[in-house]
Amino acid sequence: MNRRTLFPAALAALALIAAGCGDDNGGETTEEAAATPQEAISEIGAVRQGLNQGLAAYKSGDAERADQLIGDAYLEHFEIVEGPLEEADPELNEELEELIATEIRDEIKAGAPAPEVEALVKEAQNGLDEAEAALGKA
Repeated sequence: MNRRTLFPAALAALALIAAGCGDDNGGETTEEAAATPQEAISEIGAVRQGLNQGLAAYKSGDAERADQLIGDAYLEHFEIVEGPLEEADPELNEELEELIATEIRDEIKAGAPAPEVEALVKEAQNGLDEAEAALGKA
């Protein structure tokens, strides 16, 4: 097989694989789709804990561990919050998602001074306060 036939064949195979990986929840995992506002509020506590542990690790000089802890807080806990929070306050959901999943972790990876990372974590904590309030009304 030459390059001209191999590339389109590989691309078609990838498209078929990607099509098979979809779900019926518009991209949401079952946990996100099934989470109630009260369950989301409960998960916010775990997000806070992960952020605090990540910040402590960063302050102690372990950037790799800090990134892992904050990444886990996002993937294992905030993603469960996203579905209900999207319903209650889509803008806040988007802001927190960007802040926790990307901004804080990017600063850690860039070796930012600890006070800058701490300020972002505080901003996220304040946003989580708002999320709890929004979910409490839902």
